[in-house]
Amino acid sequence: MRNSNTNNWRSTALIAGAILTAGVVTTTSTTDVHADNSQNNAQVSNGQVTYDQVRATADQQLAQLQSANDSKEAQQATANEQSNAADLAQTNAQIDQLKASHAALEQEQAGAIAQAQASTTASIEAQTSAANAEYQQQINAQQQNEATQRAANDQQYAQAVSQAAENQQAVADINAQYQQALSDAANTQTSQAQAAANNYNSAVAKENDTYQGKLSAQKATNAENIKNAEASLASVTANANKPYEVATTNDVAVTGRVAKPQTDVKVPAYVTKYGIHLEVRGYNGAIPVSDYTYPEFANTYYGEYPDSAVITNKAAESTPHDISEMPLDFQPGLLSYDAKNDHSEKVSADGLTADQVQVLRTLALSWENGFRNNVFQNYREFYNVVNKNDGFVNVAPVDLVSTDFTDNIANQVVANRTKYNVDNNSHTVKDSGMPTEATYSSIINNATQNLKKNLTSEFNGKTVYTDVNENLTTMQAGTPTLLNYAINLYNSMQGMYYGELVNPTHIGGHAVNLLRAGIRTVGIGFQKLTDEMTAKNGSGVSDRKNPSYAVTFDHVGFNIDHDANLTKEVQNRNVWGTSTVDAQLNTIKTAQYHVNKVPGTKTVTPTATDVQKATASEQQKLADVKAQAQQSLDALASAHQASLNKLEQQYNDAKAQVKANYDVAVTKAASVRDAALKATGVVDLQAYKAQLDSAYQNLVKADQVAAQKLAADRDAKITNIKKAENAKLDAKINELVPSVDPQIKQLQDQHQAVIAHGDAVLAELKAENKAAYNKLAEQFNVQLAAIQRREDAKRANEVRLANNTVVLPSAVKVANDGNVDTVAFPTATNRLQAETTGRIQPVSAPSIVKTATQTPIAVAPVVTTGNHAAENTVKSNESSAPVVTQTAAVAAATNSGTQTPVASTADNKATKADNNEKSVVKADTVAKKQASAKKSESSQKVNQSSMSIVALAATALLGTLGITYSSKKRHN
Repeated sequence: MRNSNTNNWRSTALIAGAILTAGVVTTTSTTDVHADNSQNNAQVSNGQVTYDQVRATADQQLAQLQSANDSKEAQQATANEQSNAADLAQTNAQIDQLKASHAALEQEQAGAIAQAQASTTASIEAQTSAANAEYQQQINAQQQNEATQRAANDQQYAQAVSQAAENQQAVADINAQYQQALSDAANTQTSQAQAAANNYNSAVAKENDTYQGKLSAQKATNAENIKNAEASLASVTANANKPYEVATTNDVAVTGRVAKPQTDVKVPAYVTKYGIHLEVRGYNGAIPVSDYTYPEFANTYYGEYPDSAVITNKAAESTPHDISEMPLDFQPGLLSYDAKNDHSEKVSADGLTADQVQVLRTLALSWENGFRNNVFQNYREFYNVVNKNDGFVNVAPVDLVSTDFTDNIANQVVANRTKYNVDNNSHTVKDSGMPTEATYSSIINNATQNLKKNLTSEFNGKTVYTDVNENLTTMQAGTPTLLNYAINLYNSMQGMYYGELVNPTHIGGHAVNLLRAGIRTVGIGFQKLTDEMTAKNGSGVSDRKNPSYAVTFDHVGFNIDHDANLTKEVQNRNVWGTSTVDAQLNTIKTAQYHVNKVPGTKTVTPTATDVQKATASEQQKLADVKAQAQQSLDALASAHQASLNKLEQQYNDAKAQVKANYDVAVTKAASVRDAALKATGVVDLQAYKAQLDSAYQNLVKADQVAAQKLAADRDAKITNIKKAENAKLDAKINELVPSVDPQIKQLQDQHQAVIAHGDAVLAELKAENKAAYNKLAEQFNVQLAAIQRREDAKRANEVRLANNTVVLPSAVKVANDGNVDTVAFPTATNRLQAETTGRIQPVSAPSIVKTATQTPIAVAPVVTTGNHAAENTVKSNESSAPVVTQTAAVAAATNSGTQTPVASTADNKATKADNNEKSVVKADTVAKKQASAKKSESSQKVNQSSMSIVALAATALLGTLGITYSSKKRHN
């Protein structure tokens, strides 16, 4: 039985500028897990005196200038009104004088005007009388002409009447001959019409007999054809209704064995007595199970022990036998390992192959997504606390992806950790002994800089937050198989995530890092540990004969202005690379569930639909035969009707010819009669009388038209006479009394010019006043901006400590943002003392001891709160390391929302133990105001009198960032 050492982890709080570490002597080996997430909070400047004074002066002078401008414009407007009124009075007086002068002249020339008017009236009357006389003469001539024509017509008609009486007998004989010719033509017409009717009736009877014969023969043929088609359909229908055998392929679902996580965990008394030691803020010792909102989460703590060695009631259903039996959904609970039933592939002494690493990446990605989705669906209160300030409350997270993009990040992280000999107790950060450019945050920033630049440009005017963090754990195996490594990693992640969900006010940093809705990708790295690393006290590796690994989870994502819709739209873009785990994931899913095709036969009883389909062709043939039969009958009927129509047309043609013959005979008789009458000189008196009357009416109509034109000419002539005479009169009156209208129009135009000039002067004054005001305002804006930049630079390194201000040492550059300065603090000289002071409680054996490290990371000293983390309150009755809480000024700046972060990246390295509000760096921006300092809680007070100025500064920065330090110890 191998040593029941632990597979522990620890989360470390990372701070800027100070290294606070703790260490204890351990009796057995341990494993560390870390959550790394930057914590930044804003400071508010109190140096606003000069700025506010200039601002007040600017407001006063601008107000005075505006008042003066308004006064000048009002004066000009008043002057315009007065000038316009005076000019209007003068203009009206001049117009009245002109009108009075004109009226006096009219009075003076009244006699001459009356004489001219009388002369004009007399002339018009004389010329009008002459025109009317000329018109009457023309009308009289027309009437005389009409009387002459009427007398001539009467004389001509009387002569025609006299001649007709002399030829009366000859006319009677001619008319008698004409009537006999008409009678002969009528008799001939009757005889020819009867002959045509007889011929038509005979032809119709013959056609009807022929049609009836053809119809009877066609009906007999049709009946035989339909009978044969019906018999064929009956035969096919009988065959179609017979049952038959068919080959089949059945879908048989195959469900593979999947291990079910065990939640009812029982452990030995010494393990229970030792308790649960997870680094959740507010707990320095064991976490009471009673504090867990969901007690099953507490049991996941025992996943720290390799293969769950301390579990005494291991369930068979919780023991996978191969990789394909590993659960993918990551429900709360632990798995057990049975080496005798391990059918997975071996892991060589050289360690995991690339394919084996990819399998473990696939599983770990599925578990991380399973944890996020399960917490959102079933434990929503934890998810909402973490994302309460990020716009994702009650908004489901998007699944994380593992792609070629994240594999490159993970591989670089592993290569840099290996190169700089970083062990499994340290994050991929500068304080682990590597240069800034080798840290995980630098790697991520380099990989995402173009994407971040594009997003910042695309969402101009909005804040683009960068979510970046790293979780760290250790993976080992007592048996060198892929399944043993997978179970070890699964259980370790259970405790690392579910174990840290104590209650909504106490959530560990690993869980916080993973529950952030802003992250979209995860690079999962597997760093093979050296023998030197595994031999260290606190390494947590119990079986050193097989390779052990530090497993890093580097999460990356962006949150667009705390807007869930915008953020998820960016997350769903095709910008995160190509998945590299789909094949492995599909292989596991197929093993756990797939469908097999099984061949067989079955007897099929045809349905009505089947019979319908089988007989459709014969049914169509029968329908076609019936249709053809009807078509043949229709064709006979159509031909018969065509013959009848032809006979009828021939009959109509014959009748038309008989009528034409009659019309020719009648026309000939009338022609003979007319010729005979003409030879005798006889005239048709009625027609002759009509002819004479028509000629007379035409003359009258022509005279009427001419009379209308004569009247129009006369009226036009009279109008022209009046117009010419009145024009002469107007000229004479204008000569006697000239008009004053042109002079009045000129005076009115001059008055409008005066008004327009005043308006132009006022508009020019307003434009000059506005330009002067804008120029003064711009001068003040330039001065205020210069004061602001000077104040920003002055307070960049100041930290408020109680009622004092501490000026920090010179700034250094953050690795991933060249525009943001950071503050470097001296490190504590006694690492062991700094780690253990006020933190380590003696624990009697047997127990498991876990060392704690404090990993620093450079952070910009002046940031705005991005609220990218859940807030965990520290219980006041618990023992904890010295902590300085946020000052009231910082809290005020955080809560007021006056700071506006920009898209610059703050690595967002939140720790598992530190779950307070997260921040995003705002480049070149400082807080404008600083409120009074807030007293720390009694359990977090610092005895500042016993601290050096370096310790004071470090502690003050810790308080400003809202960070506390905690460590977890456990002994074998």
